[in-house]
Amino acid sequence: MKNFLKKNIAHLTKNLPPDAYIVSYPKSGRTWLRMLIGKSLAEKHNIAEDRIVRARYMTSAAGLLRTRFIHDGSATNEKRSCRELNHDKSAYKNTRLVLLSRDIKDTLVSSYFQATKRENIFEGSLSDFIRSEYFGAVKILEFYRQWYEQRHVPRDFLFIRYESLHKRPEQGLENVLTFLGASEVEPEVLNTAVEYCRFENLRKLEENQTINSGILSPKDPNDPESYKTRKGEVGGYRSYLSDEDIEYIEAQTEKYGCEFTRYNWDEI
Repeated sequence: MKNFLKKNIAHLTKNLPPDAYIVSYPKSGRTWLRMLIGKSLAEKHNIAEDRIVRARYMTSAAGLLRTRFIHDGSATNEKRSCRELNHDKSAYKNTRLVLLSRDIKDTLVSSYFQATKRENIFEGSLSDFIRSEYFGAVKILEFYRQWYEQRHVPRDFLFIRYESLHKRPEQGLENVLTFLGASEVEPEVLNTAVEYCRFENLRKLEENQTINSGILSPKDPNDPESYKTRKGEVGGYRSYLSDEDIEYIEAQTEKYGCEFTRYNWDEI
């Protein structure tokens, strides 16, 4: 009966507008966070895992705020330039909003492989990509600058960094769940979710296409760079970016950055 009620609550609320959003620039770790949330809710509330990646369903079934993951107009396949991002955030006025960020250099490398290996929407080099107004550093910086300036628009706002989530995943996951309306989350639930969502396990799930969703599936099973779970590293950009590319990104960050893009690594 309990599962029946949960499923029907989720069904009745699926067409209602979200109460909460988790916003991120593409390739900032949202699939990992989505899986962490889904697995923890499946464990805590005894919900079947067949829709673990469906955030609105899982949060509704668990009695949390109806939550949607979005890129807020920054998705690579939408091909918007840095000038076309929408500075007006009034649509989020009465919601709770989580902004997930990631180091720009890692984001750019991962976005490049998304655009070239999964979406086939870019044909240039990585150096060309990071300098593009449609995909590159300036666009990411504009995205974060807009949100930094408009962070007071949502009813409640939570800023989290991918790198902090990597370092303290249980704490970060608990903070997000609490923000979305969860009551006390048992440590064993958090531990189970974190273990389940370790990179090696998510890669196996993607290889075997265990999750029945296009969200977690490789474009080309024989090309590791085409996987959604491509690396899952902090600082992996060093293997791909030249010194000149890094200098360019850092110069743009100095010029156009904000507090969301300036990292104090000692505090993470």
